[in-house]
Amino acid sequence: MVTRVTVVTLFLGSFLFLGIRHKEGPFVVPTFYFLIAATYLFTLIYAILFKRVSLKTSTYLQIVGDIILITVLVSVTEGIESPFVFLYLFSIIPAAIMLYRSGALAAASAASIFYGTIADLQYYNSLSFLSETTLPGKTFLYVLTLHIVAFFAVAYLSSSGVETLRRMREELRAKDSDLVELQAFNANVAQCMSTGLLITDEQGRITSFNRAAEEITGYKWEEVRGRPYLEVLPANKLEDILNNVESILPIYRFESEVPRKDGVQITLGLNVSHLKDESGHSKGIIGIFQDLTKIKEMEMEVKKREKMAMIGELAAGMAHEIRNPLASLSGSMQILKQELSLKEDHARLMEIALREMDRLNTTITEFLIYAKPTPLQKRLMNINDLLLDTIDLLKNSDNFRSSNISIQTEFKEEQLVLPVDPHQMSQVFWNLSLNAIQSMSNGGVLTVSSRRSGMKRFEGISNKIEGAEIIFRDSGEGINEEIIDKIFLPFYTTKEGGSGLGLAIVHRIIEGHNGRIYVKSKPGKGTQFTLYIPAE
Repeated sequence: MVTRVTVVTLFLGSFLFLGIRHKEGPFVVPTFYFLIAATYLFTLIYAILFKRVSLKTSTYLQIVGDIILITVLVSVTEGIESPFVFLYLFSIIPAAIMLYRSGALAAASAASIFYGTIADLQYYNSLSFLSETTLPGKTFLYVLTLHIVAFFAVAYLSSSGVETLRRMREELRAKDSDLVELQAFNANVAQCMSTGLLITDEQGRITSFNRAAEEITGYKWEEVRGRPYLEVLPANKLEDILNNVESILPIYRFESEVPRKDGVQITLGLNVSHLKDESGHSKGIIGIFQDLTKIKEMEMEVKKREKMAMIGELAAGMAHEIRNPLASLSGSMQILKQELSLKEDHARLMEIALREMDRLNTTITEFLIYAKPTPLQKRLMNINDLLLDTIDLLKNSDNFRSSNISIQTEFKEEQLVLPVDPHQMSQVFWNLSLNAIQSMSNGGVLTVSSRRSGMKRFEGISNKIEGAEIIFRDSGEGINEEIIDKIFLPFYTTKEGGSGLGLAIVHRIIEGHNGRIYVKSKPGKGTQFTLYIPAE
């Protein structure tokens, strides 16, 4: 509609403005005014009907109306010799665009019929307002045929072009749809991967970073987008891979220590390869990586346990070999003490020897418990009952009676039943209680609490395991941060006369129950041991 108004105003208006006339006649200029006004009127009618009829109906109405107006214009401007015959093409081409080939051929047919009718009437001088043609008969027929052929040629060619464009548009739309689905599928796959995914361009700038990569590195996609990968994963081997296309294997595997965003060092296992185009040129790298930190820690723990098991077997054998002659020596010295009359100095030396033998025997016994623990004899036991029994024994011990210490209990549940070895678990509670009392040389409070717990996220365990949480909290001297990681090592002690096996035995027994033990301490403010014991 806009194009119609523009074309009519341009051609007919300029025709009148310049005063161009092919032949003098009283009806030409008034007719031009009439055609301009009729075009504006028809366009207004089309605009009113545009929202009330279908697009196809509106198109047919406009094309037929245009052909009629063009026919009137041609008839008053010398008919077959009119310079405006080409305006028929402005109806045929839009018909091809809007109605495709059938509409284009229909428009060409209508234009040919109207134009042929005007030519026929002009040839036979049947209408007075049609100027008489000056063309010879054969030339007249040739021009008429040429114009009609041009109408159909334009209709065919324009509709062919439109059909091709429509077909290409549909194919592109289908490919776009497939591409969108493929992109969505790839994005979903990348985001659902449990391993980190990193893709860079040929300059090493990050172009893709999935959710698992965010969790492993601590960086968000918005933070790393477009940044050099070495700022996120500073692994020197990655730079070598990016810079050496030919010498690198199709998939290069390696491990590297890298810092997270929070500065914590983690171990990554990376599989890296080049992204290549059709010509084999590298367009960047793609890296798939996993956090192996926990696995490495587990491997080290397994190796440590295997090593400790071997040492334990060897040490247990040696301890038995030492214990047997030690028992013989102790028995012999007891008999000698009873049967011999010793001087005071000799009797005192004998007492010291017997006391040291007892201490050595106790140390060997504790070491055997640590090095070669007895198999667990699990039974369903109320943890609170075991704690109360331990507290009763503690209150009747010499260590407690000679101290200014009070004991408090905080049991969240009356019944906290778990499958444990009661003898070994009592040993754990006794050792921790005794350790707490020994740390409060100037008196204080020992608080023993228990509650049901889910063991949330500790030592790589993320799933909830129903179990118990037992806490021994004292108000003693506390433990220095420098040695807190060593307190569970065998034979490590800061107490005079201590064997250094009490907490090591606690750690071994809790591990045997598939539990965990944690310690928090501040010098001068006391220490807290937290036990997690699962119910399985």
